Amino acid sequence: MRSRLAFAFAVALFLPSVAVAAPDIRVVPSSPRPGEVIFVTLHVGKELTRAACSWNRKSYSFLPDEGVYRVLLPVPAGLRAGGHHATVYWRYADGECGKGTLPIQVKPRQFGVQRLKLSASQEKKYDAPDTAREYALIGAALDLVTEERSWQGPFLMPVQGRISTSYGLQRYVNGRFDYRHKGVDIAAPLGTPVKAAAAGVVSLADASFQLHGQTLILDHGQGVSTLYLHLSEIHVAPGESVAPGQSIGLVGESGVATGPHLHYGVYVYHEAVDPHYWTRLPEF
Repeated sequence: MRSRLAFAFAVALFLPSVAVAAPDIRVVPSSPRPGEVIFVTLHVGKELTRAACSWNRKSYSFLPDEGVYRVLLPVPAGLRAGGHHATVYWRYADGECGKGTLPIQVKPRQFGVQRLKLSASQEKKYDAPDTAREYALIGAALDLVTEERSWQGPFLMPVQGRISTSYGLQRYVNGRFDYRHKGVDIAAPLGTPVKAAAAGVVSLADASFQLHGQTLILDHGQGVSTLYLHLSEIHVAPGESVAPGQSIGLVGESGVATGPHLHYGVYVYHEAVDPHYWTRLPEF
């Protein structure tokens, strides 16, 4: 069943003397949990030259998508529960412009805690000279925004196995709080095939990383990327198009890992979101 909530907005005009027809703005879901994604769709009767949305102190641009304009708003794991709002701004080709406010009610969500013990040699890799290079290359790939959406519907899980570390979990390393886990760790035998979660293009494939291990990132369009870490082999190259379910590498334990597993992450505009949410996307 289609779950969709359309809001009617009072339009604040930049040109008060001109009557502006507000677009039909639809939000799914209107009450997300941390780690989920808000899909905002504009249905307009005439050409737009610019539309953007302000959310959680960031600005996101709407992109054309199958006859409508769409933007994806990530809901970070650490966002407090309660009332929030997003503001949509638009400008038509004839110069008319306006804005509307979207009320967003974020539901509460609890995340667990994990405590890891790493050897001195493993811990040193966090501060190794090449670590900054790894983060820079991963960050550049996750910053990539291509206009065309290559994915359709829910994502696949890239490998089957026990979830050893969940999304959003607060991780302590050797007794100190280190970070909030940005994906899911899936325990699987060494050499298990890893599949592409959705159609996309390889934006990063690097087998030299010492902290993250052999690393692969796929760009799925409109700010959505998937991340695959600790691989033992990578079977695709940068710029290569992949199909949903295509084998793209093998499970490994390269980099800093406590055993064979896949760290799998889903990112929306560089913000880590819950990979499990993407296996049951709402209709939008």
